[in-house]
Amino acid sequence: MASVPYVSAAAFRAHPTYLDTQGLNLDSTDPDAQTAELTNRLLAASDWCDSEVDQPLGAHLYTQRERVFCGSDQQLKFHSDHGPVIQILELGYGYAPNALTTLDNPTAWVEQDTNIVFSLANSGTVAWSGSLQFGSVGVGGDMFVQTTVVAGHVATLTDADATAGDTAVTVLDPTGIIPGARYRIWEPGVEENVIVDPTWTPPASTATPTATSIPLLAPLRNDHLAGHDFSGMPADIRLAVVQHAISQLMRPDSAAEDEYPDNATSSTRDDDSRTRGMGLLKEARRTLTSYSRVR
Repeated sequence: MASVPYVSAAAFRAHPTYLDTQGLNLDSTDPDAQTAELTNRLLAASDWCDSEVDQPLGAHLYTQRERVFCGSDQQLKFHSDHGPVIQILELGYGYAPNALTTLDNPTAWVEQDTNIVFSLANSGTVAWSGSLQFGSVGVGGDMFVQTTVVAGHVATLTDADATAGDTAVTVLDPTGIIPGARYRIWEPGVEENVIVDPTWTPPASTATPTATSIPLLAPLRNDHLAGHDFSGMPADIRLAVVQHAISQLMRPDSAAEDEYPDNATSSTRDDDSRTRGMGLLKEARRTLTSYSRVR
């Protein structure tokens, strides 16, 4: 489940949806309460996108265990179930699952975002911790392999205000952010692309990330407020989130008989001539097809 929506409430409102999002919480007139409810809807839309492709689209840690055949070339070749693979944090291999040789941040080749090739011959000087073998380690037969990777696309929020000319920006979650990569701050009216300083050393990726200052290759061109998207998410995935959220906001209360009728009671649908939201769902599904998990 995404910790933050892949599209923020502010970015959604900047999209030309022509929907009223100030009447979502009928028990409050506080604008912050309306924003909180819209954020909930966008979280649900983000989770829906994850379910459609059968994997988290946001950057996340993923551990995979399998058996891999190792031939005479001493190469382990296997497919990561989650992608795209941003970083390989750990790789363990051996002839028994309870006796693996484990390498941190191993050097491996990643093809087509998810296919991993690791050479045992170039694995360094780490001692073999598996069972006694005759001949070269890892030649012939199946091996047990365990990998922990960072996969997906960066989707986090700015965690502090920043001023034009600053050479760093603080984000809520640094998972998946890599030196030299380009990201976008989606703050309506002052959107801009930024490139992470190539000399930056990222913190260790953990299941409980903390806010981190990200150094930039060039100074910011605009002022930015906290709480806006800092993202490497492809634009079409963001659009699918928006499309799903629109389709759900167009729906009336659950007591109505029709699927997406026109006599909605919520202010979201006031004076809206559109009668259905299913077309938006179909378009979102079509958009997400190329991101589906491949096992």
